[in-house]
Amino acid sequence: MQFIVLYFIIFLAGKMSAPFRIMLAHTSICQLILLFITMSCQFRMISSHVPVEVRVYGPLRFVRAIYTYALHQAWQFFMFMSGMSIIVTLFFKLMTVNAMFAKKWPMFIAFCIFHIPVVFSGGLEVYLVITAALPAEIQEALALRNIDVSLYSVTGTLRLQTVSLINFIIMVGAVFVYPIASFLIAARTLFLLNRNVLSKTGKAEHRSFIAGLCLQSLLPVLTYFPTFVLYVHCVLTGVFTQFWSFRLLIQF
Repeated sequence: MQFIVLYFIIFLAGKMSAPFRIMLAHTSICQLILLFITMSCQFRMISSHVPVEVRVYGPLRFVRAIYTYALHQAWQFFMFMSGMSIIVTLFFKLMTVNAMFAKKWPMFIAFCIFHIPVVFSGGLEVYLVITAALPAEIQEALALRNIDVSLYSVTGTLRLQTVSLINFIIMVGAVFVYPIASFLIAARTLFLLNRNVLSKTGKAEHRSFIAGLCLQSLLPVLTYFPTFVLYVHCVLTGVFTQFWSFRLLIQF
């Protein structure tokens, strides 16, 4: 589906201005990277262990733990980047309807400002890779642990302490804020759109574009946020995630 989306963006969005095509393609590429990491690694947090153990059940369980740990941090980074890309696209749409961006430089500056939290989070993730995966003693311990990787390999551990706690709060906060920010920006855009002199067809195209972006921003709340909430609960209470997953399955 992502490749189909990219095809439409590149070849069938001729009338769309360049910044929107770039941002939509940027979002799709980030989500493709997320899909690759998810499918190739298949991370699983074993929260009954203290600290929480992160296992890799996918094809990349055969590679060294430092690489899969780096991919685990990259997964968080691209998830953050993907969500922010949707917000920036909506903001660009608002500014276009409001006729505030006549040049590319203001849009580039706005893009950079919006991505400051993403860059900060990325820096924390690089620090975690350097401190929690790169040291030789950690690599040696995990190499001994992963002698038999027929089923899974252990890529590292997670602790909600200092740097990881700060990054975790940023990630969870962003996932929760995305739909709120999207709906506020969308509401303002639709308000200005109703006062615009565009034709009915033009307004309908703008509305469908905005509705699609709002839906995209809502999906992470339904997928990532519950997982993060369960992770915090498991770390604080010691009740493992599989218990709650099983209870939810029984309820449904």
